[in-house]
Order: sequence, then structure tokens, then C-alpha cells
Amino acid sequence: MKNADRLIRDRRIIEKSLSRLTDGVMLDLCRRAGTRAEKDATPSGPRARGTHSDPTLSAVVRKMSEADIADPIFDSVRDISRLLDEMARMALKVDDLVRFVQTGKERAKKAELSECKTCGRIVENTPADRIRSGMCTACYHATRRAKAQ
Repeated sequence: MKNADRLIRDRRIIEKSLSRLTDGVMLDLCRRAGTRAEKDATPSGPRARGTHSDPTLSAVVRKMSEADIADPIFDSVRDISRLLDEMARMALKVDDLVRFVQTGKERAKKAELSECKTCGRIVENTPADRIRSGMCTACYHATRRAKAQ
């Protein structure tokens, strides 16, 4: 399989997977996983033992016993949320890389080499470097320091 075919296949798999996640489906998932499942309010279960009442210890023991409840829907929606967040960050990164590759030829054409106005070093005058355009980094910073005083 060629690289282009693999890229096209991967993009189609992602599009197919994301096409199922409509706004309505997302709202339904969040509604169904609004709260984590909890035990019934019956006070049965382990209790702190001691000669006097310790509400803090009782609360800790109660929380520990509540953690045993499995809620696969809540956990699944939480995982979906994490994965979508990661996919969004990756999509932004892919977008930046695609933009870089597509505009790389234009940037290479616009890049010109010249000498620094101050010291004569060779510098690259690019549109992205418009502030220092025509000066090397050292001379630019020296000029800024001199202007600040």
C-alpha cells in the first residue's frame, strides 16, 4: 500500500468514526453519564471502629466503600471525552503541518539572503522575520537595548 493510499484510508476511517458523533448523540451521551452510579443510601457496609465517634474516619471509610461501584457508561463517556480532546489537539497540529507543507514552496521563494545592515553577516530576510529583516539577531537585540536606554 502506498503512502497516499494509507493516508486516504486513515482519513476515511476517522471521518466515518466522527460522522456518527452528531450533536444529538453527544448530548445523549452526556445526559446518560451525567452522574456516576452510587450505592443505595442504606448505611450498611464497613464502619470505623473505636472507642469514640470519628466522623472524618467514617467519611473516609464510606468513600472507600463507594469506590467499588463500576459505572461503565460514565467511564466510557469520560474516555470518549478525553479521546476527542486529544483528537482535536492532533487535528490542529495536522492542520498546521499541512499548511506548512503547502506554503513551504512560497516561503522558499520569498526567502532572500542579504547582509546585515550593521555587521555584514549573512541574514535571511523572510516575511515571518519582518521585525529583524535586514539585521542579524545579535545586532537587532543590541539596537533594542540601546533604544531602551
